[in-house]
Amino acid sequence: MMLKFIRSNKFSFFYFLLFLLFGISCNNKNEKRFSYNTLGYYYQLLSFNSNSTPYQPKNIAWIDASFKTQSDSVFWDSRNNYNDNFFLEIDSSSKTNFFKNYISKLTESDSACLLIKTKDFYLQQFNSTKIPFFSANDSIVKVNFKIRKILTDREFKNREVNLLRQETEQIEAYFPSPRDFEMAKDSLGFYWVEKPDRSELPTIIYKDIVKLSYQGSFLNGRVFERSPDNFEISYGTPDQLIKGLNYVIKRLKKGQNAKIILPSRLAFGENGSSNGTIAAYTPIIYEITIIDVKNEN
Repeated sequence: MMLKFIRSNKFSFFYFLLFLLFGISCNNKNEKRFSYNTLGYYYQLLSFNSNSTPYQPKNIAWIDASFKTQSDSVFWDSRNNYNDNFFLEIDSSSKTNFFKNYISKLTESDSACLLIKTKDFYLQQFNSTKIPFFSANDSIVKVNFKIRKILTDREFKNREVNLLRQETEQIEAYFPSPRDFEMAKDSLGFYWVEKPDRSELPTIIYKDIVKLSYQGSFLNGRVFERSPDNFEISYGTPDQLIKGLNYVIKRLKKGQNAKIILPSRLAFGENGSSNGTIAAYTPIIYEITIIDVKNEN
């Protein structure tokens, strides 16, 4: 069932109540009552921990979350998409991110459901004005979440050390043996999964125009990125590609392809991707093909 949000506050509230009465809820079991926040989202506290103390400034919430379409199909969850490392700095003053705003009202072990207008959700959560096909006809996105733990800034920094160790363990586990893991490491810091054969062609140098294709995926094989058609770069120009891709291009020649693993320090680092699709300290697999190389001079 699809319901379009109506601009008039009076009619909007009336139609939203009808929306709930017809069974659209966060768990599809019982009718649920949602409250309205004046920022523009609806919320419902599902369970709470009366023994926990409120958060302090600079605290960070470790969260289990899932994002659902209006028909309750999960299209993102923190365990599979964020490697179980979904953290948000708690910010009660946030007026531009409804998720952050509501989390600031909760504490450890609390769980809740939010209903956020589709356009607002993708802009706030993924920094995107494009709505994917599976949400194109939906008025809202459903956000189910539970706060696993509230961390102090010091506790979070200690956890970062563990995340770095876990990342190395994940990369090592990808290879058949510890020896294969060591043999795969390039001196530039990435890991060869599939290495190209030797070629007598000249190496790619600074300012060469390189036509290439690439595909990025997580270690579990799930693809998150593909290069545009006829994608070209001027090799060595900053901010066209992440550091690790520039590094592997340095090792390739025209017509060659390779498959590599980039540790997070050569990929999206300690903060993850700017659009929120890749978690901090996430190793990435890239498959890359050098289609053509032209000298700019």
